[in-house]
Amino acid sequence: MDVNGVNQLYQSSHQASRDPLRTLGKDDFLRLLTVQLENQDPLSPLNNEDMIAQLAQFSSLEQLENINANLERNNDLDLLLTQVLNNTTAAGLIGKEVVAVGETIHLDSSGSAEIHFKLNEPAHRVVVTIMDENGTEIRKFERQDLVSGENTVIWDGKDDEGHDRAEGNYTVRVEAFDRDGEAIDVMTLLTGTVSSVKFVDGEAVFVVNGVEVKISDIIELRNPSMG
Repeated sequence: MDVNGVNQLYQSSHQASRDPLRTLGKDDFLRLLTVQLENQDPLSPLNNEDMIAQLAQFSSLEQLENINANLERNNDLDLLLTQVLNNTTAAGLIGKEVVAVGETIHLDSSGSAEIHFKLNEPAHRVVVTIMDENGTEIRKFERQDLVSGENTVIWDGKDDEGHDRAEGNYTVRVEAFDRDGEAIDVMTLLTGTVSSVKFVDGEAVFVVNGVEVKISDIIELRNPSMG
């Protein structure tokens, strides 16, 4: 091989090595093979076995790249299909009654709000604490001797000083205790009818009793209550 050919081959490989983020693709492989053929020693040409081996490597590389491209396209299609199905299913839940995990309640124009929760066992004493949007406690009240399972208590919309609170969303915390004062596991729930569906960043968000609920927080679907 002559000196010019060696320099050309060195410069080509040296330029590629200066880019650490570059990967060897089929075009690069073919370019290197072409340079190698152009600069081979006429007295010692590339033998047939080496040529076949390199062509086989090139073919395998091309097939792998094609497979990878197809997989990426299939993943994109699967993601799109899943999103379409989820959105279609979400829209079909309008008018359905759902039970979701959540600590947010909505005080509407009626001046009162229902607070739902589930007890793992009967509770001798249940303490309900209501906080405003700033996390400030505005009302605390108790209920006695509640059964295990789902329970509902009513907040009259007033704070501890007897003032009516404005319409809006509030945070509720429910604590339960047995007769010995030991804490009982309690899950705060939001129960109501889906009035609308919003799509935030491609994810369905349901509006239930004025509160936004993610689909991942819904734990039960129910037939609408008969009036």
